[in-house]
Amino acid sequence: MNRTILKTPLLGRTPYNQIAAALSLALFIATLAYAGWTGFLVVFSLWSAALMYGGFASSRREFAKVARAREEDRHAHDELIARRGRLVEFADTTFQERSTTLAARFGRVDQDVAGVVVPRKAVRARHAAELAAEGVTGMRFCGFPVTVFDLDVINEADFDSLVKMGKAERAIEAATGYLTVCAVTLPYPLPYLSSLAAWEPGMLAELEESMDSDVPAELRHTDDPDFATLLLSVPKVLRAAHDLDLLWTISGDQLVAAAMSNTGISQESALRRATDLTAVAAALPWDRLEPFRRRTADVPVPWPLHRSRFVAHQWWVGDTESGPTVRRWAHYPIGKTGTYAFVGVGTDLAQPRGAFPVS
Repeated sequence: MNRTILKTPLLGRTPYNQIAAALSLALFIATLAYAGWTGFLVVFSLWSAALMYGGFASSRREFAKVARAREEDRHAHDELIARRGRLVEFADTTFQERSTTLAARFGRVDQDVAGVVVPRKAVRARHAAELAAEGVTGMRFCGFPVTVFDLDVINEADFDSLVKMGKAERAIEAATGYLTVCAVTLPYPLPYLSSLAAWEPGMLAELEESMDSDVPAELRHTDDPDFATLLLSVPKVLRAAHDLDLLWTISGDQLVAAAMSNTGISQESALRRATDLTAVAAALPWDRLEPFRRRTADVPVPWPLHRSRFVAHQWWVGDTESGPTVRRWAHYPIGKTGTYAFVGVGTDLAQPRGAFPVS
């Protein structure tokens, strides 16, 4: 998932570094003994300059390596989108290469970034303002309209590392990945609900430990606890809500699932997720949902940024000590600039939606 690799610092404790440190110390002692303080200061200055240059050169090599990996992933994504476009030849589907209109419902923010002067904040704001849906594929499953598309998103860990090595514009490009979104359009808007609401305490100990037990689960994962209770009383919906491979949310009239990757997921995986998600939509107790129906007029346009209509979760198990993580994708304020970033926030799901400022 991450393109950057956490390496031992240049002065970190390794066998090679310990040998180099011992030799350096011997050089300093010998210089001081034979050339005095003047010679010592000259040698120490040269040694410090060499150390600084070594760190700089190492950073440049790492940045170049990540940039090459990003370029390869971008080409792989372009090929994937081309294959997705060819689906229209064999199935009853529609295809559009790019859509800013669709992106406006799923992460794009119409905002003025001219006043943001800090480069790392400006690129985050510009990314959200210029976001576009790519490879937009429309189809119908189980009678429901389904849309699959990709959004350029920022890998936060990569960006935080790369922005220290180079300009923010290059760092954000090299840190870009893809969020493949599958969205099922429902007959009418419903209260917000996350499938995470089905998680029992202790079911996933690694995640439960990171949550604030004082925040009731129903307030973390839904706008209407009665609505959540009704949906989770349906066995098929409850089983789907425990499926860690398909974390989903109901946001307005959209049932949404998302998956992040460096190249975008294959069309076979995308179609499988679309099929699974429409099965969830078909299993909803539609004969009992009318009392929970939200009037379209009650859904403001544009949707308030702190209550984004697009809030999707993604479960990810990496090969790191941190283990399982869940990312929640939504808008978050960038400091006090008045602008917003489109961010994937990690495991602390106990916080209210929209509570995480971006530095």
